[in-house]
Amino acid sequence: MQEYKKLIGPISIISIAYLSSRILGFLREVLLAKWTGVSSASDTLDLAFIIPDFLFYLSAGGYLAITLIPILSDIKKKGSENLNDYFLSLLFGLSIIFIFISTVFFLFKNEIGLILEVQNQALFSRLFSPIVFSQAFFFIGAILMSYQYFHNDFKYPALAPVIYNFSIILFGWLNSSTPESTVYGFAVGGFVGSVIGHFFIQLIGVKKSGLTFKFVRPKIKYIKEYLTVSLPLILGQSIAVMDEQLFRIFGSFLGAGTVASFRYARRIVLLPVGIVAQAVGVASYPTLSKLFVDKKFEELKKIIRIHLSSLFLFNAVMALILVINSQEIISIVYERGRFSSNDVVRVSSIMQIVALGVVPWSINQIVNRSYYIQKRYWFPVSIGTLGTVATTLALLGSNNASEINYSIIIISFLWAYSAFMLFSLKIEGESILNKDLVYDILLSLLVSIIIYVLLINLDLNFENTIFNLIINSIIVIISFLVSTSIIRMNYVEFKRRK
Repeated sequence: MQEYKKLIGPISIISIAYLSSRILGFLREVLLAKWTGVSSASDTLDLAFIIPDFLFYLSAGGYLAITLIPILSDIKKKGSENLNDYFLSLLFGLSIIFIFISTVFFLFKNEIGLILEVQNQALFSRLFSPIVFSQAFFFIGAILMSYQYFHNDFKYPALAPVIYNFSIILFGWLNSSTPESTVYGFAVGGFVGSVIGHFFIQLIGVKKSGLTFKFVRPKIKYIKEYLTVSLPLILGQSIAVMDEQLFRIFGSFLGAGTVASFRYARRIVLLPVGIVAQAVGVASYPTLSKLFVDKKFEELKKIIRIHLSSLFLFNAVMALILVINSQEIISIVYERGRFSSNDVVRVSSIMQIVALGVVPWSINQIVNRSYYIQKRYWFPVSIGTLGTVATTLALLGSNNASEINYSIIIISFLWAYSAFMLFSLKIEGESILNKDLVYDILLSLLVSIIIYVLLINLDLNFENTIFNLIINSIIVIISFLVSTSIIRMNYVEFKRRK
């Protein structure tokens, strides 16, 4: 299990970076609200991101490493191509394509503003220019990061989101005199952050990883190979985004504040997914891909099972803490200014349901990547598409059009999707979901239910929001540690250190 031990360092690096980025991202939203409020300027900023967000998904976004690493692994193993020249050819070719697409949208920014019926066209044009070109640097940076991931180097990619968010906050603060100047500062800060964090820093990173820069003519066959592999990821709707988009659409049919309530709740519950589960997925992917290419299937299956069991246990703890302390957490994080105590009750009731999605969101980080290392890209896309259609039909056929009911439907189908993907996952014909892993999962669920029932019946209330949160969280954590030390798990070990 030497490969598994090697993952601890990368996972730690990425977890710290994601934590820092999430904190800065959260601070960024708080400051945006403080400096602009709910104004036409903040609306214009959101509208200016519609096309750039489309370009992000068009480029397969964060999936670049998923598509490139298996290709690079095959080339290195076969020794049939020069890896350095192959990568440079692909980098230059794809960069030209994406810069060209960004330029086209830039030239038609005024027409786009008219189509979107933007009230302040002049401000929209000022914001759109830096935002749309920042996506080109995101794309180039993602390619450069994939090369570093391939070489198990995560230091420089980990800096990118931190620099990006810090730059936005800095330029927003420097231009915070009016709402209009603030959002322009955010747009410029995003561009500067993408250039520094996602481009220049990553150029240093790839050179440290052994890439030798020289001019290499882009080859159509390399670009075609990448696009062929990436097509299902470009066309497919990510299951991590599906729930948010569906609630955004159907929530808009309900009363005011419904979509915002879901967003506030989801933003908090996704923290453990973004900090831990996503870090585990990103850091382990090169190793999983290498083990598969080298046909070390037994070690590969064991690492996948260890990850799944560990993530299930960790996120069961996180989900329980979020559910039990939903009102305290929402109050501490949001209750100030225009966010009233009534809003706390409303959002916390949604969060109790949305928090249950932490587990499937997390295990998807490993399950989906376990399909990708086998180059089974279309299966997750097909099942995800069917899940999206089924969820949509269930929402349309619901007799109870409420934010609570919509949350239940969406999270239920998320669990169904994840369960089916895990049940179907096989490596060389052997199911990953063996009896030992089933035992670990059921044990985590059973302990969660028992602790939840006990805490609900105890109904602890110390008349202090922060104290309630701390005590309840400590009880949950200690209960899990005691339970899993008495009843041993198969893939998660708690060793005593002398």
